[in-house]
Amino acid sequence: MKARIVVVCCATVEPARLLLNSRSAQHPNGLANSSGTVGRYLHGHLADSVSIYLDELEGMKPSNQDGGTDHIYIPRYNHLFGKPDYAGGWGIQVNFASYMFPHQAYRLRGYGAGFKAHIRQMQPGYLFLGCFGKVTASERNYVTVDPNQHDAYGIPVPVFHFRFSDNDYALWRSANRSLLEIASHLRGTVFPNFGRAPSGFASHEVGTVRMGRNPKTSVLNSFCQAHDVKNLFVTDGSAFTTSSEKNPTLTIMADYIKRQRKLGEL
Repeated sequence: MKARIVVVCCATVEPARLLLNSRSAQHPNGLANSSGTVGRYLHGHLADSVSIYLDELEGMKPSNQDGGTDHIYIPRYNHLFGKPDYAGGWGIQVNFASYMFPHQAYRLRGYGAGFKAHIRQMQPGYLFLGCFGKVTASERNYVTVDPNQHDAYGIPVPVFHFRFSDNDYALWRSANRSLLEIASHLRGTVFPNFGRAPSGFASHEVGTVRMGRNPKTSVLNSFCQAHDVKNLFVTDGSAFTTSSEKNPTLTIMADYIKRQRKLGEL
């Protein structure tokens, strides 16, 4: 197949995988990868959360709140209290975990009819605070492909190389303390969902086919047009050079509008 213009838009991992698998005599390191940057600077969001069961709502008559999830957002606020010892911040999304499942049943001891009655009594008071924090963009975090492992179509699969930085850990610890502080002002049962390290979130990744002015250190120009292949555009989250604590979707959409204008000139 031939095309005058090719636009790649398939999240963050798959664009890097596609380009790295598109090797040729002209592009031995992968398509548009003379800089060796394709796949590098993988980042996104770190995440953690608390579940709270509010006393004042306990025992209320159940209601259908299936559509009431994730409509409240607490924007970043850590920068309002002096300069922290890390870069970046976090935002909090409320109740995106939904009311459908009794998560507290995993955390409480008990068995039988009394236990089930207790779980039902608590459920109307469910409040979930999910924190998403900025992760630093680092060259050492990257996606490669494994020539010895293939998917169902015989294409080499992606391999991830990723470690959170010291800055990421400092931000994560501060965000967790803040979640607990918020919870301490509410009357109810609090279940922190923290692990021993930050967790990632699998739909906010960005950065593996980054933009930049210098073709030696980036893959795309400011219009998401490949430096090496002028009729190739990559218009998804992989073009990001860095990302904030906010979800990347609206920025991806706004960027694509700008790219369309450039495409119209070709």
